[in-house]
Amino acid sequence: MGPGNTAIAQSLTSAPEPPGESEFELTLLGPSNGYGESIVLHIGDGDWLVVDSCIDANGVPRPIEYLESIGVDPGRQVKLVVATHWHDDHVRGIADLLTRCENARFCCAAALRTVEFLAAVQALESRHLTSAGSGVREMHRVFSALREHSNAAVFAQTNKRVFSSGPCEVWSLSPSDAAFQSFIQSVGALIPDKGQDKRRVPEGGPNSLSVVLWIRLGDIIVLLGADLERPGWVEILRSGERPMEIASVFKIPHHGSRNAHEPEVWRKMLEPRPVVALTPWRRGGRYLPKNEDVERILSLTQKAYASTGHVSTASRVMKRAKAVERTMRSSGISLRQLTMSYGAVRLRRNIKGEREWRTATLGAARHLRDYFN
Repeated sequence: MGPGNTAIAQSLTSAPEPPGESEFELTLLGPSNGYGESIVLHIGDGDWLVVDSCIDANGVPRPIEYLESIGVDPGRQVKLVVATHWHDDHVRGIADLLTRCENARFCCAAALRTVEFLAAVQALESRHLTSAGSGVREMHRVFSALREHSNAAVFAQTNKRVFSSGPCEVWSLSPSDAAFQSFIQSVGALIPDKGQDKRRVPEGGPNSLSVVLWIRLGDIIVLLGADLERPGWVEILRSGERPMEIASVFKIPHHGSRNAHEPEVWRKMLEPRPVVALTPWRRGGRYLPKNEDVERILSLTQKAYASTGHVSTASRVMKRAKAVERTMRSSGISLRQLTMSYGAVRLRRNIKGEREWRTATLGAARHLRDYFN
């Protein structure tokens, strides 16, 4: 996709159709409550990848909802599941997701499988402590299940090809060796001595253990930024061993936060004016992206999308959706698309012979310029 190309955007109000066998798809899923993120990718011939997990109000993984809504069999067609890091807005439901995707390999940062990590989590759980956080326990469930079924995981690290299928390659660009060592040195703090107060799980610095993914399928290249913050991006840029082709699609890291913005990423790793997408984050009175974040992103590209609007706009969308649902139910009409009300940004492009991305906003998703409207 050259600098002069534009993405073709549309808003979908009905259940989405599955991609064609020769179509690449990237769909960014985010709950309307602003807490959670997942990405599903179609790499051709009915094969799918899933990156991270979030859940609905009933605890069902959103990727499973979406894939089944378009007729995909997760147990047969999902080939890889990746956990970019253990924060619970990225891994809630991932143990159940992996169980449903029984034909998939599992990939995460090597730090999450270390003896120190698992021993610390087991020690915390044996004392019935709650400070570990649901994300850590979710990862513990994943590795317990992998051991039980004798499944081998793939461990991401700097500049490693973690998946390959036909013309599709998936590379991890992070975490760095330095981030891994820092985590190992600090993880002992998980286990309190007798009589000590319980401690929170150390997050390994500024999201330094996040797995950034670089994906190539023919001439399609996408960059998935996870939650990696600026120091991690600086290390990626310094590497002479990473894949050097530039991406036309960017999943913006850490919900558009300023602390994850590195200008050189936009200059050296992305096409001019790429298609970008993010999931907002809200907890308590805090939220991302801020107004200044939205302005910064739109100054770099106008092809920018969010999986839902700001808290006030998302609430209005949900109220309207519920009113429509009630009216249609009273008329005896069932809505297959109700599972999409949480919001998703969908990008599609033919694997061969197409240069433009076809962009659709589903449910509460919107163009970033309308984020606060």
